[in-house]
Amino acid sequence: MQNLLLAAGLGLRSEGKKLLLPYRGAPLVHHAVQQSLLADLFTVVVTGYRADEVRAAIEDLACDTLLIVHNPDYEQGQGTSTRVGACHLREAESFFISLSDMPLIEARHYRHLARYATHTAVRPRYKGRLGHPVLLPPSFLSIIKNQDGPFAMRSLLSSYEVQAIDVEDEAYILDIDTLDEYRALVASGRPPQSPPS
Repeated sequence: MQNLLLAAGLGLRSEGKKLLLPYRGAPLVHHAVQQSLLADLFTVVVTGYRADEVRAAIEDLACDTLLIVHNPDYEQGQGTSTRVGACHLREAESFFISLSDMPLIEARHYRHLARYATHTAVRPRYKGRLGHPVLLPPSFLSIIKNQDGPFAMRSLLSSYEVQAIDVEDEAYILDIDTLDEYRALVASGRPPQSPPS
């Protein structure tokens, strides 16, 4: 299985800093990539804004199952980065789409969702709110690659059947968009939660 990990956004609400902020002794983006690799996922990281710094932050994780690609059109939105990443995924495998600003996502969260892989899209749902990572069948690769211009995955997925998996772990919806959210996370000293059931 594989993972398209988005790390290209401007992060305007965090002054462009969020992916490089320290978390558990390393930048947020490092944590995201490391957990993907620990889940035994072929991982494609899509960079954009501050690409050189993001690449440097994860260079120690270099391995045969990590590929870093760049989206020159990252300012046009997340859909363009998703399309760039999709072009580097393996054609016959299911794949996750995940975000680099979700610090509580760990390898076990990927493994939990992987048990529900079907021919439909799969998303975790926490207290009625859909989260990430999203798990998609191989057929979605061509759908994403054929999108013309900027697009939003949320809108694209609304046209297809999505299987919502109810979870009891906030990790699936907690992202860091602002510096205040980051400070709250650090101040909480939040320990890892119980494994998803």
